[in-house]
Amino acid sequence: MKSYIANKTKEFINQKYLHLMILPVIAWLVIFHYIPIYGLQIAFKDYMFKLGINGSPWVGLKHIQEIFTDPQIMQVIINTLGMSIIKVIFSFPMPIILALALNELVFPKFKRVMQTISYFPHFFSWTVVALMATVWFSPSTGFVNNMLLSIGVLKQPYLFLGEPSAFWWVSLGLDVWKSTGWMSIIYLSAIAGINPEMYEAATIDGASRFQSMLRVTLPSILPTVMIMAIMNIGNMLNGGLNASNFQISYLLGNSLNNPTSDILDTYVLRVGISLGRFSYAASVGLLKGVVSMVLLLLANLGSNKLTGENFF
Repeated sequence: MKSYIANKTKEFINQKYLHLMILPVIAWLVIFHYIPIYGLQIAFKDYMFKLGINGSPWVGLKHIQEIFTDPQIMQVIINTLGMSIIKVIFSFPMPIILALALNELVFPKFKRVMQTISYFPHFFSWTVVALMATVWFSPSTGFVNNMLLSIGVLKQPYLFLGEPSAFWWVSLGLDVWKSTGWMSIIYLSAIAGINPEMYEAATIDGASRFQSMLRVTLPSILPTVMIMAIMNIGNMLNGGLNASNFQISYLLGNSLNNPTSDILDTYVLRVGISLGRFSYAASVGLLKGVVSMVLLLLANLGSNKLTGENFF
């Protein structure tokens, strides 16, 4: 036992710089994810600013029950689920497809150029992306309308950011454009770890490049795909791992598209901050967190049953 502790202590000392590098991440996690848990208790209190968290009176499940009688909450939930589901369905496979396509490129310089182009949008903040989208989708000067008019898809300019029926798809398009290249790095890393001898064996057996991709590459990265799928489903109510729902709805939402752009996060912000209903807003956020946890557990269980891969 003493030798084991001594070995671990020596190993820890030898890796001291690695531990120092991870300290900022741990600090961020504690400050922004663990310390705020203390404030969740206001969901079960009638929180009053002058009394503080500890001094506010307990009211039990009063605010939780109020959620189920709120006439606005159903549309907000539908909007949140609608935006989230189409992102999980359509946005999740895109990095996998891009990674597979980049892996098949035979010219290294061209491959690096394509990777750089695909990664670049990730480094724009959502505020910048929202400003760019406002210009792109402008009915008078935006290139999207001009392009669709020139090829005959539209007969007159379309107000993409003012039509409720278009907002979810605009949100999906921006999410795919911004995040696909960056997320593909994870799958490219998994592909890089595949034993080259497996491809050589497939070639000897007469497999084409496409068949090698289907029979070697995809099965080899399946554990990574399943882990990412579990994490995406667990974070589905935020828009997947990219968590883009709030940014897009807050920055591009307006009175015209509000019937589909108002989601749980913007609702909590409006009710909690603008209207001062802190306890009710906290209860909505708490319920959303519980649902996300259930989704994560179900996704993990389904992955374990179907493929034997699980997150925990």
